Amino acid sequence: MEETPPPLLGSSKPHLEKLTLGITRILESSPGVTEVTIVEKVPAERHMISSWEQKNNCLLPEDLKNFYLMTNGFHMTWSVKLDEHTIPLGSMAINSISKLTQLNQSSMYSLPNAPTLADLEDDTHEDNIK
Repeated sequence: MEETPPPLLGSSKPHLEKLTLGITRILESSPGVTEVTIVEKVPAERHMISSWEQKNNCLLPEDLKNFYLMTNGFHMTWSVKLDEHTIPLGSMAINSISKLTQLNQSSMYSLPNAPTLADLEDDTHEDNIK
């Protein structure tokens, strides 16, 4: 069973600010936005990651493994104040390793002629040549 600590208000932990790419700071400074909270989960254990990789016959990238070793997912929510009412508006979540689902490459999930990471690398190389 996953342990869920109480929600953190705002960006009280610097690593969460990095994980959310500064979104918490932006939301907190936006007019009308209230109740920015983050529910962070306890870190995953290495055996949980290894187990997922074996079960799915897939090696996770090191940065993703490091993320899960730091926090086993999180859920951030925020609301807005309209007149005298607080209305839930947004939600951002990264699932725990146990809820991570492998997507097999399929044409169903990609657009025709959609750029790939290889295309981005080629563009960077061309910019350096010019």
